[in-house]
Amino acid sequence: MKLVFHDPSFSFQLLRIIGQTYYGGSDIGECLSTAYRIKDGDTESWYNEWLKTADRVYKYAEYCNSVGHKTSAREGYLRASSYYQNGAAFYLDINPSDSRIVPTWQKGVESFSKAAKLFSPPVETIEISYEGITIPGYFYKVDNDDNARRPTVILSTGLDGSQEELYFLGAAAALQRGYNA
Repeated sequence: MKLVFHDPSFSFQLLRIIGQTYYGGSDIGECLSTAYRIKDGDTESWYNEWLKTADRVYKYAEYCNSVGHKTSAREGYLRASSYYQNGAAFYLDINPSDSRIVPTWQKGVESFSKAAKLFSPPVETIEISYEGITIPGYFYKVDNDDNARRPTVILSTGLDGSQEELYFLGAAAALQRGYNA
């Protein structure tokens, strides 16, 4: 399926980002306006345009947060996180020594962390011990009732996914259905 791009990888990744719209991980208008600025098949153009969009949305979220518009700030931070990680950073690993990989990825984590603090209840940062290592994660609670027993859904992703995007790909749906995640 071609979506904006003739390059099938670009079309797929754009569709993947747009697919996060339902739970606030993207905005279709922002995605399409970004995509139409990208030179088809050009990973540098992909990076630059998604970074511009991510930075603009992040700046908007910062403004909203500074004036007390917490819902708008949370929504902006969530989208910025997605745009940094699934947009700008996605093709950087073509060159594993690219110095932009870590800072771009970290900006996505930072954006998500700021959003996480604006959830009610706030999303908890956790560490999961597994076979001698520690895996970072997030714990999403349905509400603040610590005495209520609730089923918990455990979500994981693969190599090209992030723990932050798991909110859009399962945690949000779990919360809406009364599950912790």
